[in-house]
Amino acid sequence: MIGDVNIGGVYLPGLLVIALVALLCTLFLLSRLMLSGVYRRLPWRPLIDFAAYIFTAFLLLQGLNAQGFIV
Repeated sequence: MIGDVNIGGVYLPGLLVIALVALLCTLFLLSRLMLSGVYRRLPWRPLIDFAAYIFTAFLLLQGLNAQGFIV
C-alpha cells in the first residue's frame, strides 16, 4: 500500500502525491515538445496530453514499484 506523505503536519495520500508528480513531469515533457516544434504537428492535442499524462503516471508507478516503495 502506498503510505501517506506528511508535509508540515498535513497528511496527503500517496497516490495524490504520485499524481501531482506525474502532472509536473507531463507538463515538462509537453513544454519540451512545444519548444521542439513537434507538438504543433500532432493531431488532436488534448488526447495526446491525456495519453502523455497516463503514460507518465504509469511509468512513475512502475518505477516506484520496481524500487520497492510500493508494496
